[in-house]
Amino acid sequence: MEVSVGQHATFADSARRLAKTNIKHPVIWDRNNALHKSYGVKAWPVAFLIGADGNVFWQGHPALMRGKKDEEKAFRDLLETQLRRATAKAE
Repeated sequence: MEVSVGQHATFADSARRLAKTNIKHPVIWDRNNALHKSYGVKAWPVAFLIGADGNVFWQGHPALMRGKKDEEKAFRDLLETQLRRATAKAE
């Protein structure tokens, strides 16, 4: 999911921009910037990964890990742990 910040663009502007892309994931237009405020976003772009329990288990910018093997491994391990938890919960 992507959040389009209402403080920087109107709904119409965001919709026009989105129509020109090949984005297939959900996009939320956040008129009052409430999601950014509630998650404490201070910079953009930023990504949040939310576990099956509804809690944020990671936030950051994945591209900044590129070439940093230790960080990439820790990130992969974290993802695998979350996937195992979600799978176990579903069974």
